[in-house]
Amino acid sequence: MVTVAKITVPMPRMLRAALWSVFAALWGSGCAWLVLHFGFATRTPFGPLPNPWEATVLEIHGLLAVAAVFLVGWIFGSHVLERWAAGRNRKSGLMLGVSAAVLIVSGYMLYYTTDRLQAGAAACHEIVGVLGAVFAIAHWRYRDLMSRGR
Repeated sequence: MVTVAKITVPMPRMLRAALWSVFAALWGSGCAWLVLHFGFATRTPFGPLPNPWEATVLEIHGLLAVAAVFLVGWIFGSHVLERWAAGRNRKSGLMLGVSAAVLIVSGYMLYYTTDRLQAGAAACHEIVGVLGAVFAIAHWRYRDLMSRGR
């Protein structure tokens, strides 16, 4: 007979604050880059050029991505493995974990591939990146709703 553990200890406050801060800034910088890239290219007589702020925003996004990958590892080691047996939020957590893995791999591919492979990775990274916030909020809200008994 398998006994399902009940987890009553919430995620440590510092970890939650770091998690939400880094991921919010990462998502915001990614969205800012998308807006700059697709909406504010500089027009020249020779064709469009990237917005001058794109490189800076992308550098910030890359720096935040390093912190995010560290936090994903921490979350997997301390939060996911510990709580998986409880059976709560598995679907939303799995969706969040898969989207994080896709973003990590596609981000790596953006840096180390070229041509069609890079274009596919870019499209995947952009779509999953924007939707990643929805998955995170769904996971958080689902937990919040379940703790209130709804």
